[in-house]
Amino acid sequence: MTEDRSRSLLELLVNISREVATALDLRTVLQRLLFAAIQYVGGERGSIVVMDDLGKPVDATIVYGKQLHEHTTQQLRDTVERGLAGWVIQRRKAALVPDTSKDERWLRRDDDSADKSGAKSALCVPLMARERLVGVLTLVHSVPNAFTEEHLDLMRAIADQASVAVLNARLYTESQRTARVMSSLAEGAAAINTSLELPDVWRRILNQTMQALQVETVALALIDSTTDDIVFQAAAGHNSGNIPGRHIKSGRGLTGMVVSNGFGLIVPNVDADERFSEVDKFGGIVMRAVAIVPIQTQGKVIGILEAINPISGAFDMDALLVLTGLGSLAGTTIQNAQFLERLKRAHERYRELFEDSVDPILITDWEGRVLEANRQAVILSGYTNDQLHTMSIDQLHEVKWNNTGLNFETLKRNDECNYESDLHQQNGGVIPIEVHAHRVEIEDSDSGAVDPA
Repeated sequence: MTEDRSRSLLELLVNISREVATALDLRTVLQRLLFAAIQYVGGERGSIVVMDDLGKPVDATIVYGKQLHEHTTQQLRDTVERGLAGWVIQRRKAALVPDTSKDERWLRRDDDSADKSGAKSALCVPLMARERLVGVLTLVHSVPNAFTEEHLDLMRAIADQASVAVLNARLYTESQRTARVMSSLAEGAAAINTSLELPDVWRRILNQTMQALQVETVALALIDSTTDDIVFQAAAGHNSGNIPGRHIKSGRGLTGMVVSNGFGLIVPNVDADERFSEVDKFGGIVMRAVAIVPIQTQGKVIGILEAINPISGAFDMDALLVLTGLGSLAGTTIQNAQFLERLKRAHERYRELFEDSVDPILITDWEGRVLEANRQAVILSGYTNDQLHTMSIDQLHEVKWNNTGLNFETLKRNDECNYESDLHQQNGGVIPIEVHAHRVEIEDSDSGAVDPA
């Protein structure tokens, strides 16, 4: 290598290093590296695919001329599994393709036909950092044999110089993504668990989902325990009023698929996905993209959480992870709220039975202090409810300790006892009564109930 060429190569590598070392954002690093490679090596288009530690593509940058192009997950998968980049990834070796029409390694697409772009030449090199494959860099020239071994050596040098920067940017981006996801879930947990009233729980789950994913509409459905149908309980956002009350038969549509599999899914374009059907549509909403995850608790799917139409036009790569986390948080909170609601209904039913009983009932603690008195006990004794709460049971009637046991030992063994006694009224009167005493447990407290009938 001549001195001038060595100096030029050194200057190139310094420039490349400067380009990629001043940014930490992965997309920025990839764009700078790709534009620099096209500028210094040549070619009309190029791409960089970044791999994770498991060898799966996690991001990419594609350039045609001076324009950045979007890519799909399927395009990335095809590139790393079947194309020239796939060959380089598998062998960790650089490749020079003088004529793409004569090389089986080249993944031919529609625009490669002779009446379109036709034969080309290509370079492809692995990005290796600390003995780890972090990506693959490809350049394409529209003219066959435009690239030479000298160009390939230059590409290798660029890849060697930039690989560590790509790895660092990937790790930084992953850490930032993890921080955002954890922050979203932490905020969701704090907001969702502030109350256990079911309508409030639903509202907060929906609000947190809309905020975290930045979507137009969100909906929450639970599985009917009788029919197994999916019934939408609440919704928020654009044209969400028609969603609550909607039923979807068990196993139907995308929601049925999520419930059955127990895994979430994203449909980035509903018009292009054959799984999306009339069952999945909501009246008044033009659906473009949807994400659906199961609401789970204790390993059981109890419903689904659905996000519709991201405001940006596409769900980001963390959307499913965040939504799945919110679904898990929602499951636990909804279950607790349902338990509380059932407990309240049971308590209300108990109060109704207690108050409406035709017999006077007094509930005491094991010291004999009156804790509760129903309406008939107030009427028969002549004392107010507040007065009864300041009294002990032996002030109201003579307790037959031989029957109840000293310190109510008989009742503590869950035995009942019956005896006759006299009720001392507030006005000084005395009424003969028959006492039925037994142990009761109310809201985790242990008490004795006395029915002085």
